[in-house]
Amino acid sequence: MNRFLFYLILISMMTYMVSTTPRTLIQGSTSGTVPALILAIIAGMVVTYIIVSQFSHFPGQGLPEILKSHIPKWFSTPLLLFLSIVWFYVGLSTLIIYTFIINRFLLPEMSIYTIVLTFVLVITYGIFMTTKSIFYMSEIIFLIVIPFIIFVQIKAYFSPSINYDYIRIAIMQVNQMPNYRSFSAATFIAMGAANLIIFNRFFTKLQKPTRKGMALLTLFFTYILLTTYFLPMGFGGFDALNNALYPWITTSDSIRMKFGLIERVVFIFIGAFLALSVVTITMQWHISMQLLSSVIYFKRFKWKSVNLTLPFFTICFWTITMYRAKTVTSNSLYKIVEFFDSIIVPITIFLLITSLWLAKKGAASKCPDTKK
Repeated sequence: MNRFLFYLILISMMTYMVSTTPRTLIQGSTSGTVPALILAIIAGMVVTYIIVSQFSHFPGQGLPEILKSHIPKWFSTPLLLFLSIVWFYVGLSTLIIYTFIINRFLLPEMSIYTIVLTFVLVITYGIFMTTKSIFYMSEIIFLIVIPFIIFVQIKAYFSPSINYDYIRIAIMQVNQMPNYRSFSAATFIAMGAANLIIFNRFFTKLQKPTRKGMALLTLFFTYILLTTYFLPMGFGGFDALNNALYPWITTSDSIRMKFGLIERVVFIFIGAFLALSVVTITMQWHISMQLLSSVIYFKRFKWKSVNLTLPFFTICFWTITMYRAKTVTSNSLYKIVEFFDSIIVPITIFLLITSLWLAKKGAASKCPDTKK
């Protein structure tokens, strides 16, 4: 499997380790999170395999090109519009969550507007890059920040503050019915392969997932999921973390580097995940912008020789983001994300896989040789 496909999936998995996912998992700790995690590992890898396999039939093409070639316009146009809104919203919620984290833990005196504006300026530069450049940027940032994240997690696992009895108690909750909210939140973080709806344009020779590749992804996903849930549990237990907004930030703030240049690990931890979040939001808004422009494009909307359709969409993104960042609260955002994970994500995955399957059938009917 191509290494850039790994980055696409792994960066998505890691970005949500510190957002709302740990809170959802911990809130379901006494009502079926552990069996939900086991099911999420299976479901996440199955969906990843199906999505990559389906896109491997259309090398070098994004979803707009695939649908327009093989699916009727009355179906493809609303679907692309729906997907562009979904990807924009995922990026928006990630941006606002990290804005809240920065404002709460790093810069409490700074205005929300200033933090959001800084975010969108950096991300706007990113979303206008080519798909190839975004991949190279993601590779560089991934390789830089991963050692810091692994270092913090290893330090946490060997910290004298961790209580493994809490983790053993959490594991004993395995004999319960799976919690659907925990299952949907855990499965969502494995959905990085869905970014192929645009990034498949980069893969001119994308092949079906190999056994070795899927085994590695399953191993990484299992580690990320179990660490996301059990490590904060080992530091805080059931009761202390039940009302924590960001359990992983609280956990990282419990770790100290006695002989380090920076004693509080939380600053390194937030900085590393902040870099990953910028990459993730850049990818998501790049996808949203490409999907939106495939449906709505104003040919006469020009200034000199430059078409202003994409800058117009960018201004719309900015306006919505600034408004939502100021009006939404942490708790209301958490409830919206829960609803999104439980309802919208399954619908999106179903529509995506169904449309790819129909496109594959359409391509096969036009060219019978592709059935082989």
